[in-house]
Amino acid sequence: MRHIWKICLTLVVLSAFVVFFTSVDDISLNEHHVQSVFSRDEMESINFTEHVTPGVKICRRDDLYTFSAVAKPSADWTKYTSIVITSWCTGSTQFNCFLYSTNKNIEMVKATLSRKRSNHGRPKHCACQYTCNLDNEYHQIKGYLTQVGLSPLKDIKKDSCPQINKVIYPTRQSGKMAICSKMAYGSQEPIKLIEWFEYNRLMGVDRIITMVQLINRDAYKVLKYYNKTGLLDMDIFPSPLPGIDIKKNANCKIKDRTSCFKDYSQEELKDLPWRHFRRSSPQGEHDQMVALDHCQEKLQGYAFVANVDFDEFIVQSNLRNIKEYFNDTILPKYQNAAGFTLNHSYFLANWGISGDGFLQMTQYTQRVDPRYVNYKNVYIPSRTASTTTHELTPKSGFRRIYLKKHHIVVHHYRTCPPVAYWKNCMNFTRYEDKKMLKIRKVMEERALNVKRELGIT
Repeated sequence: MRHIWKICLTLVVLSAFVVFFTSVDDISLNEHHVQSVFSRDEMESINFTEHVTPGVKICRRDDLYTFSAVAKPSADWTKYTSIVITSWCTGSTQFNCFLYSTNKNIEMVKATLSRKRSNHGRPKHCACQYTCNLDNEYHQIKGYLTQVGLSPLKDIKKDSCPQINKVIYPTRQSGKMAICSKMAYGSQEPIKLIEWFEYNRLMGVDRIITMVQLINRDAYKVLKYYNKTGLLDMDIFPSPLPGIDIKKNANCKIKDRTSCFKDYSQEELKDLPWRHFRRSSPQGEHDQMVALDHCQEKLQGYAFVANVDFDEFIVQSNLRNIKEYFNDTILPKYQNAAGFTLNHSYFLANWGISGDGFLQMTQYTQRVDPRYVNYKNVYIPSRTASTTTHELTPKSGFRRIYLKKHHIVVHHYRTCPPVAYWKNCMNFTRYEDKKMLKIRKVMEERALNVKRELGIT
């Protein structure tokens, strides 16, 4: 009898795998009155693949707007134990998870509010994450679940505004390094973006994620280029952001998303009020947290992840490949490290051009002394509980390492920050730093090649 039972169980498992490998990846959601934010033309214009698109957005609730759903692997990466949904939320509404499988079944489990960022400053929408635990052995197979929905109802078909996302399955990327650059928005100089991407390629970075919002057309052209090379995951932030009236958001409506990227030049965007991007506000901080939480989930298979912006460059004193430096020099010295905090070297544009060439890394060769202010981190995802723009929280048994005495810092190219600490920045002691001139030739060749390919003057 026990032998027959084992045979039956084996047949069931084999049948499930047959269904999984022969089923269509995408489930038709028309019966639930679900529509994707992106039209077919918009998707072709943006040239995304299913591997870099956060998911299927439905509509805007007052209490919830989901951004992405990412499967969480077990410690040995043999299965996926839960799905983490990164979102904006308000209040304490109880939601249910609806799991869509390849065999078109829909099952419900209770959603757990696993993280809600502090509401200091009282933002209208907090960054938060919901977890859907996967106890079913079939649910734990990669790709078996295709979408996940959140709804306060027990029947998602009756929800007039369900939140449904395609499930992203991260994979283990042993020894590899990634960067989360949070959001690309506003007026960006294309040549500076090219310089930043080419430097990180030169330094061994394998993958970069940025959330794209309203941005000038030449900068968007640069992002699309690196997306096509496979270096950049260009995940789209909702525009307008949750809590903003669509009609007041620079005419950037959900349905005409392509105009957000194509119809604005750098000059036209330069004077656009920052309220459209919610920069430097309590709500803006939570927007960044949504981006960082999304990165942390999506990049959890990488050995190292850095949270740096487009004007920040991680630089080793001898200009060594930074991925190799962390792998073979830093990590062996700190075997229980969860992450590493790097000092900042500010190269201030207010001081004027002190070098030459057309790249900022060779034009600006004077800096302040590397300091422990606005520091950034390179963390190990498997050992880190959570991150923010400047902080990281280690998991139990691991610790944060401050690399104050090591020859690796962040070069930050910018004007003097408009805060009290920097009010006397023109009189700060200046130190000459010309190490980046060592890679001037190769960097200029790389940048010029990309500019020519994109037709950017």
